[in-house]
Amino acid sequence: MNAPVVVLHAPSEAGAAALLSAAHIAREKNSGLVVVATTSGVDDDRSEEVEREVAVGQVTAVIGAPDADVPWTLDLVRPGADAAAMLVGAVEAHEPRLLVIGSRQRSPLGKMLLGRTLQRLLLEVSVPVLVVKAGRPLDDGNV
Repeated sequence: MNAPVVVLHAPSEAGAAALLSAAHIAREKNSGLVVVATTSGVDDDRSEEVEREVAVGQVTAVIGAPDADVPWTLDLVRPGADAAAMLVGAVEAHEPRLLVIGSRQRSPLGKMLLGRTLQRLLLEVSVPVLVVKAGRPLDDGNV
């Protein structure tokens, strides 16, 4: 199988659009899909297990079970003091072909500034990044 597509998971409309787009690309490229999600940072093993179950449920609701037409895995990472660096490291560890991120509508100033974490991801990851607008997942109808 080819290098995976990595998608950053967020339980939002933008996150769903990113998941759908990443699944579409992974299917088209015969790649695996890695969903990177963060925990709340609680140091309780049981809480992390519950967070994993919640994240799996959220992803499954959008793109189907891991054994569906696109095989996917969940990488649940604990945020540190530098969330952007933690996300860059998590993405790079999978040696992906592409990173997919969801983005909500922004004001003109917000568009210029994007957001510190998103800016750092765009600048620091070594692979192409696809930013998907909320409500506009990539599929054959809007390529």
